[in-house]
Amino acid sequence: MRKIGTAALVITVAVTLTACTAQEPTPTPTPTPTPSSSGPTFPDAAPFSPAPSGAIDEDSGEVIEPQPVPEWDDESRAAAIAAAETALRAYARPNMSADAWREGLTPLLDQKAQQDYSYIEPARIVASEVTGPGTITDDTSAYVAFVDVPTNAGTYGVVVSRVDADAAWLTSRFILPEGVN
Repeated sequence: MRKIGTAALVITVAVTLTACTAQEPTPTPTPTPTPSSSGPTFPDAAPFSPAPSGAIDEDSGEVIEPQPVPEWDDESRAAAIAAAETALRAYARPNMSADAWREGLTPLLDQKAQQDYSYIEPARIVASEVTGPGTITDDTSAYVAFVDVPTNAGTYGVVVSRVDADAAWLTSRFILPEGVN
């Protein structure tokens, strides 16, 4: 009788432990992305209707109107370069008082950059002069441009952006020349 009780106990424990172990799920194959030689792909916007004209924002009470979509053309490129050069000229003024420096730079910055650069001490900026024309180095998006602008301290990268085709280019970031920190 003792052997039957022990055998029953072993079987019960084995069944219980087997029921408690999780079985490995069958791995599902992950899709392999296909390389694209033409760059990123975007969804077709044709099936979507534009926002209705005259809609009112529930939070602000403002009337929302559709905004024009920017496109890269010669005028947009020239405006992006001019905005980057102007902003860097306002930035590269290490001999100015902090208040005067901020007053000249702030209108050229987007909202986030205004916060980011509000604590910069102008005396720590190594550049004091823009020495040549800017060059767009990345124009993947018609909303954002990366512009290299030469200065007496090396070539700064300037990131400019706009919210729509009619908006001004504003600076988002100044990128120090290589080797400068």
